[in-house]
Amino acid sequence: MLQSTDNILALDSIFNQNLVDCLPGIFYLYEVIGTEAYLRRWNNKHQTVTERSHDELLNTNLLSFFKAQTVPYIKERFSVILETGSVKNVYANILTKSGYEIPYVFEGYHLSVENRVFFMGMGMDVTDLMSAKEQIKLLELQKQQKEKELFSIALQEQKKEELLQNVLLKLDAIERQDVNHLRSKDIKSLTSEIKNHFSTHDNWRVFKKLFKEIHYDFFETLSATHPNLTKGELKYCAYLKIQMHTSEVCSIMNISKEGLAKKRYRLKKKLGLKPNEQLDVYITTF
Repeated sequence: MLQSTDNILALDSIFNQNLVDCLPGIFYLYEVIGTEAYLRRWNNKHQTVTERSHDELLNTNLLSFFKAQTVPYIKERFSVILETGSVKNVYANILTKSGYEIPYVFEGYHLSVENRVFFMGMGMDVTDLMSAKEQIKLLELQKQQKEKELFSIALQEQKKEELLQNVLLKLDAIERQDVNHLRSKDIKSLTSEIKNHFSTHDNWRVFKKLFKEIHYDFFETLSATHPNLTKGELKYCAYLKIQMHTSEVCSIMNISKEGLAKKRYRLKKKLGLKPNEQLDVYITTF
């Protein structure tokens, strides 16, 4: 796929090397011959990025700059250029001579010069963008994990309190039936200790602290907009914010689906929502 002197001069008359060298990304001009594309023009940045000399780049096949697993995708995008005249937002790793891969986004445009078919375009390094996307993905995974922990803590605390409530009821029944004064005194002491747990152990405070690590200003913003919300209503709104399912909320709040439906209806009225407005959607705005 070597060029004649006349062909080189023809391309030189169209593309100013000084101009393309000023472009922020890598510039390329490929000649299309059959189903293949061969590099005919490029800028200095293309040489720097790919770690190839002028002689190594000249007439190089388009697919040589990509790993085998990426080649089918590049072929498909290349065919789009031939069919439609252009292609944009082609994300792929360009392969350097030393085997290093750099994430790039490419574009290409079809053109003809003296009965020859070409496509030209530019590629931009998106390493920083990809790093940002990975960071966002990691943060989202961390958020999901914390929300799972919140649900687990809320459920565990609810089950523990249900157990203590049942024990308390049984102790009260035994105390009323027991004629032994000493045993009755011990039971009263244990009953008092359990009751004290309910008065001093604020599960809501623990939940709220963990919740604010994810949605730090949720309660402040919601309370500022709706200052008359009770602690129970704020708690339910928090469950909606982390998108708990109805069955999960019913389990944690120890309430039936019918009871929860009534709670939702009363809360919507308190928030001033119209019948066609969705409570769940409204809460996610905070």
